[in-house]
Amino acid sequence: MARVLAMTGEMDGCTLHRVLLPITELQRQGHQGIEWGPRMDDRLGNVVGSFDAVILPRLHWPMSERAKSEHWFGALHKAGKAIIYECDDDMFSEDFIRRIMWKDLYTREYAEERRECLTYALKMSDGVTVSCQRLATMVRQITDRPVRVVPNYIDFRWFRRLQKKAMRLVPGLTIGWAGSFRPDSDIEAMAEAWGRVARKHPEVTFVIQGRDLKVIYDQVPTKQVLQLEWLPIEKYPAALKNIDIGCCSLADTKFNRAKTFLKALEYGASGAAVVATPTVYNQLIENGVDGLFAETADEWEDALNALVEDYDLRRRLSKALLAKVRKHHNLETQAWRWLEAWDEIIGDFRWRQNHRILLPSEVAYA
Repeated sequence: MARVLAMTGEMDGCTLHRVLLPITELQRQGHQGIEWGPRMDDRLGNVVGSFDAVILPRLHWPMSERAKSEHWFGALHKAGKAIIYECDDDMFSEDFIRRIMWKDLYTREYAEERRECLTYALKMSDGVTVSCQRLATMVRQITDRPVRVVPNYIDFRWFRRLQKKAMRLVPGLTIGWAGSFRPDSDIEAMAEAWGRVARKHPEVTFVIQGRDLKVIYDQVPTKQVLQLEWLPIEKYPAALKNIDIGCCSLADTKFNRAKTFLKALEYGASGAAVVATPTVYNQLIENGVDGLFAETADEWEDALNALVEDYDLRRRLSKALLAKVRKHHNLETQAWRWLEAWDEIIGDFRWRQNHRILLPSEVAYA
């Protein structure tokens, strides 16, 4: 059985679902030798020898530290340790560059350097875990090492435990959106529909969990919008308790097509009905059975009005989605997939070692 050590960077949602929750669940199930720790923790150097592989979730070194990173990869390979890269977003296409440069947050020079550094770290690794097939196809164009798809799952017992303890803060019926930075193109049609529904149903509150979105405030009367405070990753499911109808909106772009339907899983686990774009979410939702699809503002308006005005429809769709999440997307029953992926990558690494096939860190010097 694989013994792995994950080295974490930023404590964000990606780290939560791709490292902290899977490893915690595997530990709870009694698996030994599976740990995580902050990348900058000096103590990791003293324990890495106890593991078969080190996992790098989205980590990279800046160009100024390239020599240091080469030494790091080489030292681990000489010690017989595999290096597994983990990513759950498109960090390699031109769409990634545009995403970073959105609203002039960063320069193109910075964005291109970051992409190059991420790509380099992936190439130097002995295998990769990704969150969906679309992303796997991208990554296989960069490396010939094993690429394994391990989807995102919901830690159902943790999710519901947090929500059971939390108080609902928003009275009445709510429509909500939860997320971080998004280009306006992702949510423009949804926001326009929110404005129309708000005017028809002044009793509905529109909840934003996460970033302040001007495109929504431009459409919805301020008195009907409630911005919930940004919560740390270990608490954020509590806020989802305030959303009765959850909105999942993604424009049809290359970057978005490499994302997953995690947000709909979160809404579903929280007991909300869901309206979503077909982009990505058609891999989870069956229209009219456990959710509704919408792309244009008119379609968003129709779907949201239907759920606002028909309690039975709202209840039927939310119950169906909750049952699907619990049965098919529950981390408790799916955590073994991480072990299987790690074992395959470590096995391939050892086979290459035994057959004296150059490792990535050796190729870099060849």
